[in-house]
Amino acid sequence: MVILLPNEIAVTTLDGRAYYKITSILKEMGLKFDNVMLGQTFSPSIKLVITTEKERNLINHEKVLSLEELSKDPYLAKEKIIDNLYEYGDESIIVGIDPGKRTGIAVYYKQKELMGDISNSMDEVITKVVRLISSSHVKKKIVRIGNGKPEMAEKIAKELSKRLRDIIIELVDERGTSSLSKIKSSKKVVRDQRSAMMIALRQGKRYFGDQIV
Repeated sequence: MVILLPNEIAVTTLDGRAYYKITSILKEMGLKFDNVMLGQTFSPSIKLVITTEKERNLINHEKVLSLEELSKDPYLAKEKIIDNLYEYGDESIIVGIDPGKRTGIAVYYKQKELMGDISNSMDEVITKVVRLISSSHVKKKIVRIGNGKPEMAEKIAKELSKRLRDIIIELVDERGTSSLSKIKSSKKVVRDQRSAMMIALRQGKRYFGDQIV
């Protein structure tokens, strides 16, 4: 038997265009939500209401976020939503990278999945990770790289350490990360991406330039 947990987000707006934009963002993120009419009582499970700036004063709820406050970048928008949903938790961005012919990338914030992706080149991986890390407002940032392909892993680590400041880079033992049954995701993912998710959640050895401790 599958137990369905109640949704934590409600969308409340009379603006049809705004409703479409808000729900499109949430669907792209893989986040479920309830539709609640203005004036209707929110269920106790609702932790965050998303509406428009014009309508937010009409909503009686502790936490309200407007469409105008959400970034056009889905990654940053989801980071903001997680910030509002979960006040407590490990406030670190963790990026997992599974190097290979197709390189998996997974990003977590407050132990919640922010995004997952696949890149086909090392340059593309580095560009994406630099953009994500640089744009995030979170102070503690950790990048964990699987060491199944040691040369490629160290090249990525070296390049990221050059381009980014104040980040922790770890090289992670990849054994067991190819198993598809050990971790769940909010949406369907391919093996490389799922391996990156497992790498993100596994502590590795700290990388300091050419030294690994």
